[in-house]
Amino acid sequence: MAKKKWGQNFLIQQEVVDSIVLAADVKNSDSILEIGPGLGILTTALLECNSEVTAIEIDPELCIMLRKRFKSEKKFTLLEMDAMELSPEEFSGLIPAPAKVVANLPYNITTPLILKMLPFRNAWQSLTLMVQLEVAERICATPESGKVYGPLSLVGALGFERTIIANIPPESFKPAPKVDSALIQLLPRTSGLTPENEKHFLKWSQLLFQQRRKTLMNGIRQHFPEWYQNRGDSLRESFSLRRPETLDFKEWMDLFSDYLKIDQNEIFTGI
Repeated sequence: MAKKKWGQNFLIQQEVVDSIVLAADVKNSDSILEIGPGLGILTTALLECNSEVTAIEIDPELCIMLRKRFKSEKKFTLLEMDAMELSPEEFSGLIPAPAKVVANLPYNITTPLILKMLPFRNAWQSLTLMVQLEVAERICATPESGKVYGPLSLVGALGFERTIIANIPPESFKPAPKVDSALIQLLPRTSGLTPENEKHFLKWSQLLFQQRRKTLMNGIRQHFPEWYQNRGDSLRESFSLRRPETLDFKEWMDLFSDYLKIDQNEIFTGI
């Protein structure tokens, strides 16, 4: 049975499994990383496509079951470990690139896992993931999406082309979660920033999003006084009374470009 501490909700509907494999466009000899294989229903479908499947499972009892179930599968490799204990670089090196990530993720690791994969996202062809619907909506949100738009939306936009493929009801899992799930696909993209500036962008934008209903200028004045002092007049011309939740990703990137014109050694002291 699932253990609450690992947030496991096992897929039980074959049609949902088939939709995941179809969305991931799994082909003969594809290299697949599956995170949290659970009882192995998705693993079976991936292996039936003649793909090379490497699965990461933290639960020792499930590992025993999976080894028995797939003992005759030459294209199956099981790694008994906690994926979240790996560094981003270690994680990206688990299997040779390019590879696809296909997984029914435990809800409690979705956001930290995506953040872990972000710096080395070009190691992956695609990420086809079952996640909590609310998280999927946040990852894929734009300003028009309303209150779900926030820092996680900027993480998604920074690194990926994002698509919600389908909403999945609770009865597709056992035990049934109390919330809906969604199948999403993330295709790695280049942001145009260096890896170091991507880290800065995420910290910087999260600070400015903390008081999303207040004006952007208030946040800049509070968190980045050097920037405000040097660029305040120009910023007011462009953003006036705008709130953080109204800026689309391009506007965030343009604002960050302006921010980088100021001495970073001074303005990053508060981050």
